[in-house]
Amino acid sequence: MKTIDFYFDFISPYTYFAVTQMDKFEAEHDMQVNWVAVNLPKLIKLSGNTPPALIKNKALYSLRDLKRWAAYLDVPFKMIRPGTFDSRPAMYIAMALEVDDRKVFCKAVFEAVWAGDVNVKGDDWLDEVFKLKQLPEAWRDLATSDSKAALDDNTQQALKAGAFGVPTFVLHDKPRNQMFFGVDRMDFLAMVCS
Repeated sequence: MKTIDFYFDFISPYTYFAVTQMDKFEAEHDMQVNWVAVNLPKLIKLSGNTPPALIKNKALYSLRDLKRWAAYLDVPFKMIRPGTFDSRPAMYIAMALEVDDRKVFCKAVFEAVWAGDVNVKGDDWLDEVFKLKQLPEAWRDLATSDSKAALDDNTQQALKAGAFGVPTFVLHDKPRNQMFFGVDRMDFLAMVCS
């Protein structure tokens, strides 16, 4: 069984599209996927990348491209203005959860945010996710200062693996690991895993 690190941040719509395909992807390719939360703005800065929203033509293209992806995958999608919400509280919870619970939580957050089920403009957006997705209330109390440190460590780990954005997939392979960036590279990852 192959192992893949899946680097994500809830603020990425392209990562949402990858998440909508993850169950099928895992089942078809007999792989263990480690969901690894990273601080995307920090990763972009550390890698010397520029956020798409800060490049006019890329931002305009992305708006059209995201709509195409939603139609192609036949998934609900509502565009959120970049910088609208702080994903860190949810990321801290994700970091504190065990593997199976982390996957459930992350899928619920991505779906609620990017399908447009919650209003992320307010500070209570995560409360809305918990209510809507009927997530265990006990999960809220899991985020600690250790979670913040783990998020920072994961961001550094992603950078060392060559990441400059999300979604990033790192296949643990011999003689060396292989990195794939973007939802549009899941097919290439699948090809290597087959």
